[in-house]
Amino acid sequence: MPTDAEIKPIVPMMGAEGGFEEDESVPPLRISGFLCLFFGLLSALGIIGYPMLVTAVIAIVLGLVALRPWDQQKPVGVTPARIGLVLAVAFGSCGYFVHSMKSRTLANQAEYFARQYLDVVAKGEFAIAMELKKEAVNRLPLHMPLMDHYQSSEENMKTLAEFESDGINQQLTDVGPGVAWELGEPVRVFQYYGMQQAELLFLNPNSNQEPKKIYMLMKYDIDPQGVGQWRVDQCRPYMKRLVAESIL
Repeated sequence: MPTDAEIKPIVPMMGAEGGFEEDESVPPLRISGFLCLFFGLLSALGIIGYPMLVTAVIAIVLGLVALRPWDQQKPVGVTPARIGLVLAVAFGSCGYFVHSMKSRTLANQAEYFARQYLDVVAKGEFAIAMELKKEAVNRLPLHMPLMDHYQSSEENMKTLAEFESDGINQQLTDVGPGVAWELGEPVRVFQYYGMQQAELLFLNPNSNQEPKKIYMLMKYDIDPQGVGQWRVDQCRPYMKRLVAESIL
């Protein structure tokens, strides 16, 4: 028969120094496991907004902390941590894939629209090019003759003449249409104040002609019918930005 000293108490006992002796049958609690499950559920928002993918990263970090090795009993919170990790990886991967495909699609659309714009200017169709630079709500109806509109007032004629005389437009006209412009770097799609934008850098395959490099900034507008379309915000010769290495 075991003695009284060999029998482990079922409930905490008062220690000799006024403390409590912990019951080893009670498993430890890991709050990080439940937090991992919480952020794993929140990671579903990563499909809606790209910045919300950070919730998946937080869930994975908390899950790894909760699943660290243990010596005795299995801690409470390990199972929620495993569930949270699965949700974070699933939702995080899905959200990253959705946003990557969206960015790639927008980049292809922006590049196609930019090439069309360069070709329109090179053909001397300046009235159409001016419409492509306007926001969707400010563009003229399709059935309206553009030249009749720009010749209807001196102000419109002056605006068209200034656009025609712009240096980059004259250079593109001299180069002519059908130029196989090369991308100097991948199209950069980004958001600025909630608006999708794209930066493009085109290189002239004929190094003896001007312009040699063209910088274009595109903006993605939603028209009143809810249809999104790109417009040209900037089209100018590329100039390297001068940035000071340090400020004294």
